[in-house]
Amino acid sequence: MTPEFSAKLERYRAEMVRRGIPCDVIEQWLAAALPCATLTIDGEGPVVGHFGGPLLLPPKAPDPEFPFLARLRCADLPERVTGLALPPDGHLLLFAFPDLDGGGEVVHVPEGAVVEQRASASEYYDEEEDALEIVEQYPRGELHMISGVSLPFHTSKETAAADDRRSEDHPWAPYADVHWDLWDLDGTALSPGGRLQLGGHGVEASTGMDPVAAAALTSDETYDPGDWKLLAGWYPRIEGREGFSLHWAIRRQELSARRFDRTNESLHWNP
Repeated sequence: MTPEFSAKLERYRAEMVRRGIPCDVIEQWLAAALPCATLTIDGEGPVVGHFGGPLLLPPKAPDPEFPFLARLRCADLPERVTGLALPPDGHLLLFAFPDLDGGGEVVHVPEGAVVEQRASASEYYDEEEDALEIVEQYPRGELHMISGVSLPFHTSKETAAADDRRSEDHPWAPYADVHWDLWDLDGTALSPGGRLQLGGHGVEASTGMDPVAAAALTSDETYDPGDWKLLAGWYPRIEGREGFSLHWAIRRQELSARRFDRTNESLHWNP
């Protein structure tokens, strides 16, 4: 736990007390907090990557299905901040299109790998009528990182297999609508380019389900919350895609094996 984590946890506690949330609920809620890194183009933290820029991939890597979003330096994303055991070097490349028929991809390019410049999913623009207009609004610029605290704002948890799925409310379910105010305490909710979050819990504006569980259940019949982690979440500020979020989830063993092609995605749009 970093000093920044402890300080922000106390700020959240004070806001929850101010809101009149019962003490036992506050303690259970804060006990579920995870570290995360928030990346924005207008922050004051260290630069750890870029929104946009040239797309550089190894010659034998397949062309991406979705447009290029961001390039992140793994060495600048320590586990104590993100809660993720990322590769010690190289870059993570994120690809995404913000639409319920869209999706995302993650590629790790090792340090020292031979790369070539590619077009950013040009075929995708031909297939999606408004794709070019949307992608032209993608943020561009250096990504600054601040360490943060991530609380679960989903109100329920999945407790059974997909063919007999059951849900159970978390103790904080009646109070989860405070999440916008807590985001504002960090000053990252309204970043002009939107924001990326690495690690922690995913946040969706109008659903009670954990975005990580939603991603995992896209291909799995069962979901073990201890087996999956949020790799990244994208919360864009794009005209025509207000209220959109995309979350990449990955199994712990796939993260350890650097199998980023095994990520699952969940998409949510609350216009």
